Amino acid sequence: MAQRRRLVLLVPALATPLNSVEPPPDEAAPALDALRTLLSRASVSELPTSGMEAQLFRLFAARIPQPDGELPVAAVTHALDRREIVPGWRMRCDPVHLVPGHNSLILAGSDELEITPEESDRLIAELNRFYNEKGWCFEAPDPARWYLSLPQAPRLRTHPLPEVMGHSIDRYLPRGEDAAEWHTLLAEVQMFLHGSTINLQRESCGKPAINSLWFWGGGTLPVIETPSPGRVWSNEVVGRALAGITDTPCSAAPESARHWLEESAGGEHLVILDEGRYIPRFEERYTWLELLQRLDEQWFSPLLAALKKGELERLEIYSGSNRLFQLTRRSLWRGWRRRLDIMTLLGTDE
Repeated sequence: MAQRRRLVLLVPALATPLNSVEPPPDEAAPALDALRTLLSRASVSELPTSGMEAQLFRLFAARIPQPDGELPVAAVTHALDRREIVPGWRMRCDPVHLVPGHNSLILAGSDELEITPEESDRLIAELNRFYNEKGWCFEAPDPARWYLSLPQAPRLRTHPLPEVMGHSIDRYLPRGEDAAEWHTLLAEVQMFLHGSTINLQRESCGKPAINSLWFWGGGTLPVIETPSPGRVWSNEVVGRALAGITDTPCSAAPESARHWLEESAGGEHLVILDEGRYIPRFEERYTWLELLQRLDEQWFSPLLAALKKGELERLEIYSGSNRLFQLTRRSLWRGWRRRLDIMTLLGTDE
């Protein structure tokens, strides 16, 4: 008997937008028929975790060795970037650009800086010379993802870089017993980067300066004892990294559910759709609705049809608004449930 197909779909863009400006009157909001049907018929539960990284660690049933619960993102992605597992404690120290705001500094992540390997290598070499006496070791196997190894793990709790992007850094600075020391260190690093010839060259070319580092995700590799998803489909780094350290087959995210249905076999699957992850945070609501319409056509409509036909036994949708929607074919019989508007379904009752 063929193994039945079950899908976990992680969609961070399914979060209510911070900017609630409505679409212009002459632009009708998309119907989102399939998405609203799926979410309205589903069993809904609130997740104890927030953020895509935390949800991924939960999906892999990763047991975090740190007593403070810090997600060891650095140890996981370091294994992916180095293409090998190097034991030890490390943290991410990603290059970022801080933009002056109203009495605060706003963070723009490394993905927007277009750092070249040459720039990354030179800055890493300068940092290692500067902090050599402390026994610190910086490395950058990827220009956008930098790492720091220390002789002793600091007593810190940090915030994931993706959760801080676009926000003032004040409320996201490290906290814990060693927080004051690291706040001083952060200011020192900013002064160091300000005087770097790399940044002078970047600014002369009209590029944003690499004027700070964001320290986060410290720890050692998590313990994963339970079976991971049978196959992972992702273009996103943390998901691919977790697949790598668990020897889980991993492929690029398909263009649509139709492609996924054609390429996948039976068993457990995890698909990570991180496209548009930041749209609910930075864009107007109508831009977010346009994205949902595209997802409705490319993913949710084919998946709804697959559930109806029995081609899909179970579907779980993890949203960016910390809600989990679980469906089976039988769930679709709940025709008495009224299809609610998308904002209410995702957690905002307006």
